[in-house]
Amino acid sequence: MNLRQRISEILQIITQNIPEREYYVQLAFLTALIQEPFYLYGRAGCGSSLFTRRISSAFKNPKILRLGKKQKHLPEDFSDYNIIVFDNFSPNDEEIKNNLQIVIHDHENCSIIILGDQKPESILCRSEVSDQITLTIMLPDNISSEALCKLIQIHDGNSDVTVPPELAISAEEQTKWLAGISKITLSPDTLAVIGKVAETCTNNSVFVPIRKWLALSNMIKAIAFLNGRTETKLIDTFFLGTSIWGRSASNTAISESYRKILMTQLYKNSPSLLEKPYDADDLLMRVNHLVNSSNNLYETKPFNGEKCLSYRITVAGESVPIYVPLKYIETDLDFNPYNELRQIEKRVLCNYHGTSNCTISIDPQVRARGLRSSVNQASNSNTPVKFEEFGSLPTYILMENAPEIIDQKKADSIVLTEEIKVSLERETANLVALRNIYKQFNESKDDLFCFTQMFNSVQEAIKTQFDSTANTIKTIKKASETITAFSNMFKTPSPVGKPQVRQPPR
Repeated sequence: MNLRQRISEILQIITQNIPEREYYVQLAFLTALIQEPFYLYGRAGCGSSLFTRRISSAFKNPKILRLGKKQKHLPEDFSDYNIIVFDNFSPNDEEIKNNLQIVIHDHENCSIIILGDQKPESILCRSEVSDQITLTIMLPDNISSEALCKLIQIHDGNSDVTVPPELAISAEEQTKWLAGISKITLSPDTLAVIGKVAETCTNNSVFVPIRKWLALSNMIKAIAFLNGRTETKLIDTFFLGTSIWGRSASNTAISESYRKILMTQLYKNSPSLLEKPYDADDLLMRVNHLVNSSNNLYETKPFNGEKCLSYRITVAGESVPIYVPLKYIETDLDFNPYNELRQIEKRVLCNYHGTSNCTISIDPQVRARGLRSSVNQASNSNTPVKFEEFGSLPTYILMENAPEIIDQKKADSIVLTEEIKVSLERETANLVALRNIYKQFNESKDDLFCFTQMFNSVQEAIKTQFDSTANTIKTIKKASETITAFSNMFKTPSPVGKPQVRQPPR
């Protein structure tokens, strides 16, 4: 049996019948194994004492010193103990507080576990040892109903487990492993993640001493070592994105940033995967509009950075302008126009229904008060609106079969063809990259100390982006077929009707 198999069996034993808390036990065991002090926070009855017994059971004949209400006296020589546990720790007890400071300062070759039901940001600061505590493990107050039902079914009144002597870790083995862990190489990916997490801490005013960074890096090395590797990889850093940082604000800031940091590192060779997804539907809409629209020349004006058609509508006795992007004319898409403040007017809905006549619907709430009332709130509102038909307005056509429009369409087809080529190459390359990333990432799913919840979340995100990219490519190819057929029309001469000027309606 190799080391990885042995540790795997130990983890299975010490985490059995503890649903939805397995990763916390694994993390606590790992921290104890490399002899780093940690604070195990949980309310009374959440299982912190059980965790301590499970972790201790993984070691062969451990000498355990428990300090708390029953025993406060610290032996003069505590170097013979393998594990020192502070039960129900409170900084209000000066003797226990002093004992903790002494043990953390002078401990060698022993693990320190601090149990308490006070929030880490309070208890560690008041105990004056927060900089020496490597991490905080926060046990959840509750478990899901499914996990509770499972626990009730398997519970037999005895929560203790026994690690067979041939699996339990001796002090000599622990010393040997610690020497091996120190020789593990931190990969460039791992160093990049640590660096970015450190930047996040700095940006959010989270002070992390150098000693703690060294300890956390050692934990990453330990995960690689126990998995039988000589170099770390991204998955070994997962615990950095969990609630180990002591303060609630720190946990929130770092965990939210960690996911972005991880994805950035996963996609480092394909940075376009981190950009806003390419809008292939918009491309197809522009292609279809180019191909299916008439050669009419409409009266437009530049507005908000694009050509727009201008209309005026009267609501509640008040005449107000609306501006419609030219790209929507002769399409059958619902869209919101711009208002005079250059904002998207969400209380007005337009549709040309494939013609040049603009059908307008409005939010019934503005019929009485007008569109200028509460315009800022309306533009920022996410409340769904049930529109009512308001009217239909004709569009002034300056010329039919206008030569400049035909020439513009030819030029636009060349631009769109190039855009299709570039976007198709980019999205195809992204699809291949995502497939390779998913395959490589999936190889780590059975690694020891893998935070399953985070792994599944990242894996699902990669798969979702892969499927989205595949659909994008399909849409781009559809646009390519349409534009190719349209471009071929210009390769053979065809009669063009004489331009006709349409007079404005009287």
